[in-house]
Amino acid sequence: MRILLTDLPYNGQIPKNQSQKPWEQTTAWPSRWVICGEAGTPPYVTVYRCRFTLSEAANVRIHVSGDERYELFLDNQRIGRGSERGDRSNWFYETYEVGMAAGEHQWIARCWAIGKHKPWAQVSVQPGFLLSPDDETLAPLMGTGVAPWEVKPMPGYRFVPTHSGIGTGAKLDIDGASFNWDAMSGEGGGWLPVQLGEYVYHRSDHYHFSSVQRLMRPATLPPMLEISLKTIAVRHVEQAGILESGQPIDASRNLNEEHKNWIGLLTGTGQSTYIPANTRRRVILDLGDYFCFYPELTVSGGKGSMIRLQWAESLYDDAQGERKTNRNDIAGKWFIGIGDTFRPDGGSSRKFDTLWWHAGRYAELIIDTEGEALNLNAFRLLETRYPLQMEGSISSSDGRLNQVVSTSFRTLQMCAHETYMDCPYWEQLMYVGDTRIQSLVTYVSTLDDRLTRKALDMFRASRNNHLGLVNCSYPDQGGKHISSFSLWWVAMVYDYALWRGDPALVRDLMGSVREELDRLLCQRASNGAVKLPISWNFMDWQTSPSEAWSSGTPPHGADRLNAAYHLQMIHTLELAAKLEAYLGETELELRARRLAQELGSVVEQLFWNEQRGLFADDTGHQHYSEHPQVLSILCESISPTLKRRLMPEMLKATELMRTSVYFDHYTFEALSSTRHMEALLARLEPWFGMEANGLRTTPEIFLDTTRSDCHAWGAHPIYHLYTNLLGIRPASMGFTSVVIRPQLGALTSLHGKLPHSKGFIEAKVECLGDCYWLVEVALPNGLPGDLVWGNKSYPLQEGRNTFEFSV
Repeated sequence: MRILLTDLPYNGQIPKNQSQKPWEQTTAWPSRWVICGEAGTPPYVTVYRCRFTLSEAANVRIHVSGDERYELFLDNQRIGRGSERGDRSNWFYETYEVGMAAGEHQWIARCWAIGKHKPWAQVSVQPGFLLSPDDETLAPLMGTGVAPWEVKPMPGYRFVPTHSGIGTGAKLDIDGASFNWDAMSGEGGGWLPVQLGEYVYHRSDHYHFSSVQRLMRPATLPPMLEISLKTIAVRHVEQAGILESGQPIDASRNLNEEHKNWIGLLTGTGQSTYIPANTRRRVILDLGDYFCFYPELTVSGGKGSMIRLQWAESLYDDAQGERKTNRNDIAGKWFIGIGDTFRPDGGSSRKFDTLWWHAGRYAELIIDTEGEALNLNAFRLLETRYPLQMEGSISSSDGRLNQVVSTSFRTLQMCAHETYMDCPYWEQLMYVGDTRIQSLVTYVSTLDDRLTRKALDMFRASRNNHLGLVNCSYPDQGGKHISSFSLWWVAMVYDYALWRGDPALVRDLMGSVREELDRLLCQRASNGAVKLPISWNFMDWQTSPSEAWSSGTPPHGADRLNAAYHLQMIHTLELAAKLEAYLGETELELRARRLAQELGSVVEQLFWNEQRGLFADDTGHQHYSEHPQVLSILCESISPTLKRRLMPEMLKATELMRTSVYFDHYTFEALSSTRHMEALLARLEPWFGMEANGLRTTPEIFLDTTRSDCHAWGAHPIYHLYTNLLGIRPASMGFTSVVIRPQLGALTSLHGKLPHSKGFIEAKVECLGDCYWLVEVALPNGLPGDLVWGNKSYPLQEGRNTFEFSV
């Protein structure tokens, strides 16, 4: 089983055959990395083998890592997968404890390196494998670089690059005729001695960075879930093969009489499916929900046949894959997916599987047999994701909101793996803007904040670039920068301090926070305004056609000045000031507040349009959007008089560029703070329409042209139900006290339980008729709080509190 370490292994050891020098502050392991010298240049798959004998039964703890990735087996049973995704300076290793009987045993590790076609988020130093027993006396039996490990390259794998918009890595075309079917059981010939790779260096003990070294860290996350998935429906079966697969689904060609047999295979309730020789079949499968999964297909016979298994989030209305309407419909639509190809060799019980997981709702299974019949013995899907569960609950008088909660949390789960991800199907990258929202939803849903802590740390690590700024996504080979995401990373640090506390971690991050802000503030013009950096200055996806918005970058003139960016900088400086106050850094707090106030004056002077009662996007006052209005509401340094004017003006304006599903998070915050709850609920209408449109997860944007059907930046309604409608929020840093300020708008009841380190915070607000309200609050022991109703505050006691109000 996997375990998470609290203490580092081998503390104080020195590499064998090396002497400690004063300038070398390293801690090395008794084992070292090993490589397959005969593998050549990636992409390739290798299998490592180590056979050993234990004289007596033992519980063995091992530390394991692979580059790019590994899959580990003991005596033909899978032990785990890895390594947890990181970077060169944060290379993770997993720790396992396994019970072994006395006698002979065998380790098998399948490792792969895809090279230039690897996933965008996958980092590599040098392909190889590492297994080191915690008990150093076992190193001669099983430690890589010490024990007699062997390796061989695996033939039969061909890596097929995906098109440029997909960052999930090359897919597989596996030729069963050249595949080494005995390797995974440690049998067959061709095994070669491994070659020695580099020594192992712990990140915490090595102060000298080398471009060829990995700095190792224990894994920070639990193992990903692997759950057998059986809810598979057969939507369409037709006589068609690879050549006809580019055609839309023609319902008149559906072979209904074959559905039952296919369902039995797919759900594991029936026998194998027999495909005669010289037969073509195209089968459309529907998982019924959005999933991430490892597919496995076991076949017999079928020499010379071809099996193609591809996956999609939805079927398209057009052959170009540009428009998606109701996701439940397939008739007349085009299946455009990504996936793998398997070519059986005619052998018995051949199991084809993938190295990395897929995502989506629909599958297209195409089978072309030649002169030999094919038996499909088993079809298996293993759902995989981070083990994120909603520990609390929230429900309202509006059933549509309850469905939104379920759909939103499903989206968060699908975008949570070894990092948070923007989307599981397309990029699998952890973007700052997405991750801030995902973290906030996590805070109100569960006490498990390990993914959030990892995100904070990895984004900090991304600053090791020529700009010295946070990458917009990380880990990421691309190294892109988005100025607004730099600021949202600072906001993430504030969110963590507010919801979780942990002053030691916050203090550790603050050096990077200060430097991030100072580097961006260096872009100030002579009039005191802050210019947009030379980078991708994404703010939000546009919701309507506009030449002024380009790839999410808001309007600005030749002066590179934009109101929303200025206001976000002010808001971020105010959050930084609160962080400094939390850490007792009064001078730095005052500096951050002064800078925010200075920029507030500049913004009002350059962007405020008195006639319209709104902030313009640009200094020429040619363009207007909701974004600066929303951000100004969140800023303490903007004149309250202006803020009171602009929200009514924004709500009645019809020509403003509206915020999208992503930036609606900030719109909802602004609407709540100005008590426009009916407007907030009205802005949830796109979420209310998801079920009718067949969406099982929140999309990247609520347009038929959306790329991604699963984007967790749209999961924020859960956060707003807790914090803005039910009104549960931390009243102090570290959530050491709570304030509950219900604002239900048109709702007549709202009931939620929010997990807290001291127990659950429970609040129930219900209208009993004739403007008569019952409010019940239960606080855990040791958590003080206040209820705010209208403009009056009421102290809350530990345990149950009951209030009655008439309005």
